[in-house]
Amino acid sequence: MASAPPDSEPGSAMPTASSLAPDTTIAVIGAGRLGTVLAGALRAAGFDVRGPLRRDHAIPESDVALLCVPDEAIPAAAADAATAAQSVGHVSGATGLDAVDFSIHPLQTFTGSEPPEVLHGIGAAVDARTPAARSVAEQLVRVLGMTPFEVGDRAGYHAAASVASNFVLTVLDAAEGLAIAAGIRNARDVLAPLVGRTVQNWREHGAANALTGPIVRGDEATVTRQRTAVAAMGRPELTGLFDALTTATRALAREQSETAGRGQP
Repeated sequence: MASAPPDSEPGSAMPTASSLAPDTTIAVIGAGRLGTVLAGALRAAGFDVRGPLRRDHAIPESDVALLCVPDEAIPAAAADAATAAQSVGHVSGATGLDAVDFSIHPLQTFTGSEPPEVLHGIGAAVDARTPAARSVAEQLVRVLGMTPFEVGDRAGYHAAASVASNFVLTVLDAAEGLAIAAGIRNARDVLAPLVGRTVQNWREHGAANALTGPIVRGDEATVTRQRTAVAAMGRPELTGLFDALTTATRALAREQSETAGRGQP
């Protein structure tokens, strides 16, 4: 396909649903974790993929340009991509569509070394400026094995993703440190089954119904001993984290008690 004129608005020469064929040319801009994974997955799906390209590389003429760059770099990268691609999208979960035609945000965490199968079965937040752009975005999502969904409040959605992934790692790092201080060498191996079962119970029953431990039992003496152990680590940020989590968990325990009192499952 011919590229859009340099002064075109995003989406002015949008590929149609029927034209997004396996030989569609896709430039992936950004050679970080997600850019690397998406480039490999798109190539495995049969698309003609250029990249992943570093941001300082020239963008070849393409049907679609997919920006896998930091949020603050999207406007400049989109302006460059618009001179070479008919359709421009980004993969940010928090950034709007001011500079692009569509967005795709795979709701998953990546290291950059995963095979294309890592995308199979996950959700991807999709947004677009036009029906044609939405068609392109949803086709890309589905061909990679993901399920598209829409988001109302992008900031709230991205905060939910951060809590579910980034902040969980912060909590797990604290747990690992405490386990090591308690004399457990292979802390991650020991804790991982507990974490996995906790996530499964949360998925199946919700947080309030899955909650166990001293707080939900009302065992404040044990909670006090736990806090003493945390303080002994000599890391004030962990003590503050423990206190904040204790407060939030007490609220969750009250919700569990209230639910049980109403006789609800």
